[in-house]
Amino acid sequence: MKRKLIIIISIILIAIIGGCIYYFYNNYDSNLVDPNSIQTDADYVDITYNQEENILEEEVLGILTIERIGLKATVKEGSNNKILKDYIGHIENTSTYDGNIALAGHNRGNQYSYFARINELEKGDIITYQTKFYTRNYKVDNIQTIFETDWSLLENTKENKLSLITCIANKKNQRLCVQATEITANDL
Repeated sequence: MKRKLIIIISIILIAIIGGCIYYFYNNYDSNLVDPNSIQTDADYVDITYNQEENILEEEVLGILTIERIGLKATVKEGSNNKILKDYIGHIENTSTYDGNIALAGHNRGNQYSYFARINELEKGDIITYQTKFYTRNYKVDNIQTIFETDWSLLENTKENKLSLITCIANKKNQRLCVQATEITANDL
């Protein structure tokens, strides 16, 4: 009788521990960066891209378009899993409109893996970012692998930049960072 009781209790404990691990693995709300480690402007206005009407409305920051890889998606404030499930996320405490704007996105394992093809970008490719206040074009000028704890490429800059961050398959502690610098219409 004692043996059956021990087996039943062991099975229950294994089920509880397994359930906890599954829950935390699928619901862990981690940021890609430590938002307190970056100095930038914090003011922003919420706007949303209405795909049916092709206009910006309240709720998200803007629209990111990269024609070379067929990407057009909305950008929302935040870089946690809840935001990245449906949007490209603006990494907290990085610049919102001027300076170095850092954006994060999933590249696999999600219905909206917007950054699935940013590894195909090359220097010279054009990225367009539209907000309620402006539409800017950026040219890719830096592509590198960084450690998840290296936030130096996300620090604010005097020139307007976009920094796109995503995970790298089978390299848990590394991220792909694609950076682009603003260009004028003459540079297109």
